[in-house]
Amino acid sequence: MPVTSTTRNRPRRQRAADAAIEVIAEDGLRGLTHRAVDAKAGLPVGSTSSCFRTRLALLSGVLDRLVELDEAWAEQIPTTGWSVATAEDQARIVDVYTDLLAHWLGPARSRTLARMELYLDAMRRSELSTELEAASRRFVVRAAAGMREVGVTEPEEAARVLLAGLDGILYSALARPFLGGAERAGLRRSVEVMLRGFVP
Repeated sequence: MPVTSTTRNRPRRQRAADAAIEVIAEDGLRGLTHRAVDAKAGLPVGSTSSCFRTRLALLSGVLDRLVELDEAWAEQIPTTGWSVATAEDQARIVDVYTDLLAHWLGPARSRTLARMELYLDAMRRSELSTELEAASRRFVVRAAAGMREVGVTEPEEAARVLLAGLDGILYSALARPFLGGAERAGLRRSVEVMLRGFVP
């Protein structure tokens, strides 16, 4: 993450959290140290530790920042006004989820990698599991609202499966790029196949 004038004008805590996301994306959680974050953010040594005293506090700060950024993006996704009455309506829904995946694999790729690292780490250590569960729940609720409107049976469960499917597509694109499907056309095909099971 290049340090620009815009970056420097952000609050120090936010700069540290953003830099920590980049460190995790590049080096995994093993590479996450306060000093590494200082260097990535272009901050004086000791700056990150003054914002996040412990490693757990730093990880919690990363999660809070991930949720903040992802929720700002998710606000653009309509949860009302959906219809599956026509092929055009269905294509619009496919486009929305394709855009979402393309965003998470493109501009938000570092956030996607960092989020996956945090979830995997939570399987071994429970310190952040409650916060991760709450963050996931927000997105399930949003997806369920849209599904409920178009008459999907068991919208909460369908939303959970939808998000699991989206995460699966992301994981495959990131971890198994040799299988293809990470380009927009491939993402759209994946979304179309996945959504066939939800459209009543």
